[in-house]
Amino acid sequence: MRTTLPFRHENEKIYLKKINPLIRLILPFILVVPFLVIEDFYLIFSILFVSLTTDLILRLNIIKILTRLKVVIPFVFLITIFIPFYVGETVVYRFNIGIPIIIYKEGLYLASLIFLRVFGALFIFMSFFSTLTYSEFIDALTKLQLPPVLVGSLIIMLHYIPILAGSNKKILEAQEMRGKKITSYWQKLKAHAYIMGKAIVMNMERSERLYESLKMRGFSGKITFAPKKIKMIDVVLLALFSLMVISFIFIINLKSIYQGVFTLILP
Repeated sequence: MRTTLPFRHENEKIYLKKINPLIRLILPFILVVPFLVIEDFYLIFSILFVSLTTDLILRLNIIKILTRLKVVIPFVFLITIFIPFYVGETVVYRFNIGIPIIIYKEGLYLASLIFLRVFGALFIFMSFFSTLTYSEFIDALTKLQLPPVLVGSLIIMLHYIPILAGSNKKILEAQEMRGKKITSYWQKLKAHAYIMGKAIVMNMERSERLYESLKMRGFSGKITFAPKKIKMIDVVLLALFSLMVISFIFIINLKSIYQGVFTLILP
């Protein structure tokens, strides 16, 4: 069964393989947190550009990353699409369809900012998580000294995501073979939601049996891995990305750079 998780397979070769998994888990937070806190389009574009360039240099499968994002993009769009109609004071456009509809400039700005923030954060996390294997991801979580119960619950949850996705796909295919027609995205989404609800209830008992079987085999809730030391290259990479983000925020005037580039392109 094809996995739906954003992690790479053990036999996939990447350039960041020698970097400590903990560093690869921390890096996306260093990139994402600044533009989630600071309202600056130029900062968002700059960090996204750096992330995209890093993906190209490391030869990550960008199409695969974007494909995983297409599931959540409609939800992000629904969250932001109505903001320009009720936020702001400066009218950009007004039309009437029986009731007056007004689009505000401030609302458009806020909607664009939220969309870019969410999309950028998801893209960066997907990019870096695709350099981790499932075991490396769990290893990095244990190094963060998170509560064992939280890590154990996360492992079980991630274990069942591909199982639920595969089960949904098989049920939908069986329904289509019996003549059920799903013609639109929303019908497919509704069918998935109905099947997922029933599958979650059914799999709660399965997860309880799994946990009991793990306890009978000596599982105490604590997960251990062979220790991996943080090397100099890990520290250098972490410092490089941190200095870059700090430079974007406090040193480099991103607005003037983008304006200069636009002037050259569109004289």
